[in-house]
Amino acid sequence: MIRFEEELNRLREYVIEAGNMILEALKNARDSLLNGDMDLANQVIEGDRNINRISYKIESACLKILLLEHPVATDLRIVSATLKIATDLERIGDQAKDICDLLKFLLEGNIYKDKMETIIEMSNIIEEMVKDSLSAFSKKDFELSKKVIESDDTVDKLFYKVRDSMVDLIKSGANDSDQAIYLMMIAKYFEKMGDHAENIAKWVYYYSTGDRYK
Repeated sequence: MIRFEEELNRLREYVIEAGNMILEALKNARDSLLNGDMDLANQVIEGDRNINRISYKIESACLKILLLEHPVATDLRIVSATLKIATDLERIGDQAKDICDLLKFLLEGNIYKDKMETIIEMSNIIEEMVKDSLSAFSKKDFELSKKVIESDDTVDKLFYKVRDSMVDLIKSGANDSDQAIYLMMIAKYFEKMGDHAENIAKWVYYYSTGDRYK
């Protein structure tokens, strides 16, 4: 029993480590967009390998517990939910990398920095969602997880605002309309990050309460 608790604690530590890497990648992706900083963007791109490694460690630790310890009830929920959470964390890292991959195309034009306000607002909300979902995971706080889930509606509304603005720009025939497509893609990546943060919160809610969030 003591060994099992140690393994669960190690699993929680891995998740927090992965979460901190994700938060750094998200912040650096946002800052690279704000400042047109391709060096910072490249740090995010290169750092994605480390996020993948910690995700694999989480998955391996979960499978080891499932195979050797045969957890039941609450313990089984924790391990199975953590396995899903690892996947969502990795996806957020992938999307931060994808955003940074697009920056080099944005830097070829002139308009994108004037169109970033709503996208940055999205990224700030998503950063809070990720922080709160990790805090909810650590504290087994299903009320905080509900707050994260509800925040995703705001992210979606901001995405639609960006999308509509970019469609109008493309229709106007502006010289830099290609940038509008890249900005729409970036906004979509942020919107997907919000979905994954919401998923993490839903898994936390599940293992905390034993019920699916409705």
